[in-house]
Amino acid sequence: MSLGIDHPLVAVHDLEAAADQARRLGFRLNPRHQHPWGTDNYLLFFPENFIELIGIGRPELLDYRDANGFRFGQQVADRLQIGEGIAMLALESEDMARDHQTLILRGAKPPSPIVFRRQAHLPGGRTEEVGVSLDILHDTRVPYLTQFLCQQLRPELFRTDSSLEHHPNTAKGITAVWYVSAAPEQDTNAFRTIHGDQAVHHCEGGYCIETEKGNAYLLTPSALATRFPLLHDIEPHPTRGVALSLACESIATAQAHWAAHDVAWQPISRKRSDIAPAVLGGTLLCFEERSATLR
Repeated sequence: MSLGIDHPLVAVHDLEAAADQARRLGFRLNPRHQHPWGTDNYLLFFPENFIELIGIGRPELLDYRDANGFRFGQQVADRLQIGEGIAMLALESEDMARDHQTLILRGAKPPSPIVFRRQAHLPGGRTEEVGVSLDILHDTRVPYLTQFLCQQLRPELFRTDSSLEHHPNTAKGITAVWYVSAAPEQDTNAFRTIHGDQAVHHCEGGYCIETEKGNAYLLTPSALATRFPLLHDIEPHPTRGVALSLACESIATAQAHWAAHDVAWQPISRKRSDIAPAVLGGTLLCFEERSATLR
């Protein structure tokens, strides 16, 4: 059983501009890919998870509905209506049939998993079709707490260039996803039915949800502002993801790269610096010099 953090989907208005910003921040990106529902993406790989920058590539396809009626592209477009930021969170599945049944046993009501296919860009200029199985849990009352199980059906064709996991800013993994909520006790139910009661713990200002790969935090605005000074004026509504914690090998190396590329940062401690949400996808990036052990 995994269901660890696989990748947050960070919705951006201008995908190419966001990709350029990501490079200035010191990330390496894979080639641009397309989805059948009108979105395009770039991926920022780490050894155990990744960030997906996602934008609207073909708006005429946003009405595309999967077999369960969910409009994936429209979910991204709706997130962009309130500004750039985390639209959904993908969780790793290694066995979709088993994990789908686990969700049911925990009280979730997931629709049947769907499979979508796309062309993967491979080394040497080749392309080949790959499939991904998704199990999407979407509640219209808290749309930006949407999570989905994600299983790569041909994982050998997903990460074909290991050099993309080595970034000039030395980032090596997502260790936490941070959400703002005006009512954490109520909103945490979206996590309980997926990860189980045993994974959810009360913490200062809200709740911590432990996963097999990093943690999710659901906190009040004041608790978030205490943790992240750059979020001092954050709006509490709607409930949504607002920050990512990234482990890096050397904060000094990251800072040197940012200085060379005219990127501002806020030093928080000797081993931590934060990047303001306006820099990339409306999402605060917290770089911490630490081990990236996620399991």
